[in-house]
Amino acid sequence: MQTLPRVPASRDPLVDRGAITTRAWFRFFSLLQDSIGQASRETFTLVQNSTGATLFKGTVVGFAGVGAANLLSVSKYLADGSTPSLYILGVLDETIPDSGATGLCSVWGPVTGIDTSAFNVGDILYASPTVAGAFTNVKPTAPDNVIPVAAVLIKSATDGVIFVRPTIEQQKYYGEFTKTSDQSPAVINTAYALTFDNTEIAEGISIGSPASRIVVVQSGLYQFDATVQIGSSSSSAKTVWLWFRKNGTDVANSARLVTININNGYTAVSMSEFFSLAANDYIEIMFAADATAITVDNVAATAFAPAAPAVVLAVSQIQQ
Repeated sequence: MQTLPRVPASRDPLVDRGAITTRAWFRFFSLLQDSIGQASRETFTLVQNSTGATLFKGTVVGFAGVGAANLLSVSKYLADGSTPSLYILGVLDETIPDSGATGLCSVWGPVTGIDTSAFNVGDILYASPTVAGAFTNVKPTAPDNVIPVAAVLIKSATDGVIFVRPTIEQQKYYGEFTKTSDQSPAVINTAYALTFDNTEIAEGISIGSPASRIVVVQSGLYQFDATVQIGSSSSSAKTVWLWFRKNGTDVANSARLVTININNGYTAVSMSEFFSLAANDYIEIMFAADATAITVDNVAATAFAPAAPAVVLAVSQIQQ
């Protein structure tokens, strides 16, 4: 950051000793104006190193707690999905040698004198999901965090310049879960919870205990989209009910009914609902039938097609 100019002394040469304006004072105020202008184009915050090792200038850092004197404590940020996106802070504008030491972190504006030789001018730099504290010019993909941090202004191994402007969105969670085993009702007209045994992909949402529960780690508005595959072992008409439960209570108006009268055939039922959930709330899919000759059926892969799970459930957080 540019420092303020020296205040002129009485010995500085005057343009006109009888005039108020002097060359030295004119330069002082000119440089002061430049410094104020520069400061208005940059935003820094004072942070404290909490890592036990040196944090070098140009390191991407995130919030790691509150240090001494109520300063922000920082550490290298790793965008691998293990830390929420909201924890990222900015880029160090100076080297902070050890734990307890403090320095400036740029949250908006240029950072100069760093190594940008691995990138090109104009590249958008993201927080790296593989190297803590580093940049990548390759946009990460889920389940990694996607956080644009800076743009490259000058490419150089020693005099590189980036413009820092972290673009931080609140992280939205997601998951896809499947049931790869069969499940049949033991008693007619009795509610049973469908269980899950496989996580295809997930971040912040998981199969709970018992395995019928899909649990969210953060509050928000979530969309649940389910496809349930039902098999029939006789040609008599059979009705199947499917519905959602939230925290053990049936969700009003969430039931779907299907009547099956085919022998050794399949019917897929789709269900979609929105739920406003608190942290650690859970959702279950319930089913019942008026006959026992039905199965929520998993079909194995064939030589020409992949397996067809008994249930496929996709969950998306659409609002924090």
